[in-house]
Amino acid sequence: MKRFGYIRVSSNDQNEDRQVETMKKEGIDDRDVFVEKMSGQSFERPKYQLLKQLVREGDEIVFDSITRMGRTMNETLKEYEWFVENGVSLKFIKEPMINTSNEQEDIIKQAIQRVILTVLAAFAEKERIDIKIRQAEGIKAAKAKGKHLGRPKAVITPEFEQAYKKWSMKEISAVEAIKMANMSKTTFYRKVKELKETI
Repeated sequence: MKRFGYIRVSSNDQNEDRQVETMKKEGIDDRDVFVEKMSGQSFERPKYQLLKQLVREGDEIVFDSITRMGRTMNETLKEYEWFVENGVSLKFIKEPMINTSNEQEDIIKQAIQRVILTVLAAFAEKERIDIKIRQAEGIKAAKAKGKHLGRPKAVITPEFEQAYKKWSMKEISAVEAIKMANMSKTTFYRKVKELKETI
């Protein structure tokens, strides 16, 4: 039997250290831990799909929680069943009641596990939807208060502004504009791009 660990956070801004510590406590080798920074809405994740290709009957995959596996109820149930049907054990640190085993389990126990799994997967999906709603409401409220969202506005110096105006009106060449703005060629064109994106 080989043991694998799967870690998922929703974005690059989120930290996976806590989940990494969990895998270390489980005694899983670093090379057998798959870390992914993607939303749990879809199962089309490169590391997750690679893990599915590598596991064999008798292996075990450890998750910190069912939410790390996925956040859509129907798809999560399908993935769970796929591992069970292929003889791969699943261990969820926070929800041990839905852990699977390669040993023959009582049919009543299996039925209870599926009911609990369905409830947990439904809550995971609801939480994902609630987060999206809160984000949308936050953006709406910020816009109502006149806050600037998205790409930061370009910092424009008086020298650049004057040079840009003359250059855009073809009164001076790009070389003259760069010299007037007292910038390098790269910085000048970057500022031009930033300015156009904020207009």
